[in-house]
Amino acid sequence: MKLLLLGAGGFIGSNLVEHLGAAGEHQLVGIDKSAEKLAGIAPANFRFVEADVAESHDAVEREIAAADVVVDLMAYANPSIYVETPLDVVRLNYDLNIAIVDACVRHGARLIQYSTSEVYGKPNGPTYREDESDLCLGPVEKQRWIYAAAKQLLERVIHAHGLAGDLDYTIVRPFNFIGPRVDYLVGPGTRGGPRVFAHFMSALLTGGPIQLVGGGEQRRSFTHIEDANTAFDAMLRHPDANRRVFNVGNPGNDTSIRGLAELMSRLYRDLTGEQPTSEVVEIGGEEFYGAGYEDSSRVPPDISRLRSLGWEPVHDLEATLRDAMEATLGSAEAAELVSDHRPG
Repeated sequence: MKLLLLGAGGFIGSNLVEHLGAAGEHQLVGIDKSAEKLAGIAPANFRFVEADVAESHDAVEREIAAADVVVDLMAYANPSIYVETPLDVVRLNYDLNIAIVDACVRHGARLIQYSTSEVYGKPNGPTYREDESDLCLGPVEKQRWIYAAAKQLLERVIHAHGLAGDLDYTIVRPFNFIGPRVDYLVGPGTRGGPRVFAHFMSALLTGGPIQLVGGGEQRRSFTHIEDANTAFDAMLRHPDANRRVFNVGNPGNDTSIRGLAELMSRLYRDLTGEQPTSEVVEIGGEEFYGAGYEDSSRVPPDISRLRSLGWEPVHDLEATLRDAMEATLGSAEAAELVSDHRPG
C-alpha cells in the first residue's frame, strides 16, 4: 500500500514515519516544509518531498493521484496562533485541508484526516463520545475557538462526502499526544507558544517558572505517541474504520495541569538526580496567551469504538511522561537551552 503523509515533518508525522518505516510494510511518501524533526529517520521505504503544500499544488496533486491512502496531518496546533493570527488558522486548518479532501475525491484516495479533540469544546457530560457528544464552543469574540471551529467544519464536509458516496475516510481526534520531538523548548518565563509539556519541560531545564494558566485546575488526558501509532495501524487495517470518527486517547491518563506539573517535577528529579528549582506560579489565560483566549476543563475520551478494532493503550501516565522527558533530556535542543539559560 502507498501512503502519502502530509505534514510528515511535524511531531505526529515524524513519529508515524519512524513507526511505519520500521515495520517496512508500506511505501511511504512524506511532504512538509521542513525535515528537521525527521533527522536520523531514513527508512528504506520512505521518500521525503520538501515542499509547501500551499504553494506546490501540482506536485501535491501528483502524489495524491499516486497514493492509496492520504494521511493529512497539516495543522496549526498552538493556542498562541489561534489568538494572534486567527485568519492563518482558518486558511491552513480549513481552506488548505479542504483542498486535500477535494483531491482525494477526484483521485479515489482514502483519506485519514487528523482532526482534534478540541472540536468537543466545553465538556457537557462525563465523557466524550464520537457520535453522541454535542460540540460546544465559546463565543466568537474568543477567537481561541477558531481552530476547533475550522476543524469541526472540515469534519462535517468530510462526513458529507461520505454520505454522497464519493470518499472513503477515517477521522482521528487526538487527545494530547506526547513523546519524542513534541513541540519545541522555550526560554524561562516564555508566554504563549508550545503546548504544556514543552513549557513545563523548559521550565524544569532552566529553573524558570512553571506557569499554571488559570491555576492549573483544567484536566487533560495524555496519550503516549507509541499508543497513537498503534491506533493508526488499527484504523488503517480494519474495515470497520471506514467512514467513522475515532477518539484516540487514554482515559486512564487523565490529570489536572497542576497534577501534571507535580508529576513532571518528581520525574525530573528521578531522571536527573537534581532537585527542580522552578517556582510554580499562577497566571491568567489572557495574560499568558493574549486577548481572545478562553480555556475550559475537559473530560476523558470514550475509546470503546477504537477498542472494538482490537486496540488498547498500554502506557500509563507516568510511563508516558517518563519516556517523553527522557527523550527531551537527551536532545541537543535541551543541551543548548540549558547552556543558554541556566546559571553555572
